[in-house]
Amino acid sequence: MSSTAQESLLGAWRPLAEKALKGQSLDTLDTETASGIRLGPLFAAADPSYLGRPTLGPWQVVARADAADAAEQARTDLENGVASLALVFAGAPSAFGRGLAIGSLGELDAALGGVMLDIVPLRLEAGHGALAAAAMVAALAYKRGTRPAALHAGIDPVGTFAFTGIAPTWSDPSALADAVAGVKAIGAPGTALLADGRIAAEAGAAPATELAFALHSLAAMLRLADAGGLAAADALAATSMALSANENQFATIAKFRAARRLHRLVADACGSDAPLVLHGETARRMLAYSDPQTNLLRLTIATFAAGVGGADSVSVLPFDAEASPFARRMARNIQSLLIEESHVGRLSDAGAGSGAVEAYTDALAEAAWTRFQLFESEGDAVASGKVAEMVASDRASAEKKLAAKDRVMIGVTIHPPTTATPVPPEPAAPPLPTGTFAAGDFASLKAASADGSSLADLAIAPPADAATCPPLTPSRVAASFGG
Repeated sequence: MSSTAQESLLGAWRPLAEKALKGQSLDTLDTETASGIRLGPLFAAADPSYLGRPTLGPWQVVARADAADAAEQARTDLENGVASLALVFAGAPSAFGRGLAIGSLGELDAALGGVMLDIVPLRLEAGHGALAAAAMVAALAYKRGTRPAALHAGIDPVGTFAFTGIAPTWSDPSALADAVAGVKAIGAPGTALLADGRIAAEAGAAPATELAFALHSLAAMLRLADAGGLAAADALAATSMALSANENQFATIAKFRAARRLHRLVADACGSDAPLVLHGETARRMLAYSDPQTNLLRLTIATFAAGVGGADSVSVLPFDAEASPFARRMARNIQSLLIEESHVGRLSDAGAGSGAVEAYTDALAEAAWTRFQLFESEGDAVASGKVAEMVASDRASAEKKLAAKDRVMIGVTIHPPTTATPVPPEPAAPPLPTGTFAAGDFASLKAASADGSSLADLAIAPPADAATCPPLTPSRVAASFGG
């Protein structure tokens, strides 16, 4: 924004504000964010920086298929406004105790019964089983004689390492390059790799730390791919990013916009003009299960912010702990109302030119880049524990503010329900894979899937000498307060 315009605005406003404050400092109107950024109370209009979706039209509505009745779930969702499916397998960082338990190619075929692959884009979320899941989808596409309309395979060696605390077997350069080639050979547009900031966010990371972790994951995968003989520009084009969206509307908008700005810096360094493929998912961390109806407010704000912030696709979690049919219906309807009735998706970057949004985006991008540089200086900030250390610090700070009532949570720290809904225990950490399949290359995994091998067989157990790190364990804010 123009400094002249900002000073002119503040000059006219300052005496009126000081009069209204009756001796209190103007600093009391500032806001300090979870990322340590201090924002003023008033901003002039700014020169727009267009950081939204690179394509016209609204974001893509994604529904999760993550339960035993996945086929019925998928058909219901697709018949009621959903455009894309996320196949969330048991043990994935985003499964949260749920997830598809696929035993064979036949079971995957049944889980997608009635789903026409050639018109339905797929996202895969499988954690340690990512390579095996992608190979099984490749086998299914061959069996049906049709490829998915699009495929984002979600192969994420860094995020899987950070989430479970042990490196996957396919995190070496040759395996990663082979996986990218194998997914590409399916013939569906999309991406093979994923830099998943949600893993850090669900463990308590502030927005700047989540962005820094996603960038560190991206940079680490580019280095691995390069060592495996895959050009950095090709690896970048094959990598998408996922971020969490929470009830802090402007922080979420700024975070998604800052992601595109920072990705552009990485792309320029790689000599690439590939746009960022950006997925958003509403944060489980913000949900309160003792008063689940309040989650509808949080989910609506988070979805709005992700869409306005420029997400290419968005998935919304159910508002209750059971993921009931009604909660899944509401997850669909939130997006339908925002897109079809409120027309929120008509602008690719609605925040462009807003002084507050541009200032927040700039400050958050700078803070995230500083933390990213700190992670990079560690070499492998996941293995060194620096990522876990920073996430733990962010989480402790947020919980301290809630405990001190510096921040409130409706239905939990204020206005609790008269009769609370029973809160289920938090899901346990998923078990590590135990598969013993000898060949780990993509073509062999695809062939074994076609021959009847199960996902458990193909998700190879990490060796005894696999790298380890402090795991990033998901934690809901409300769980610490009985919510």
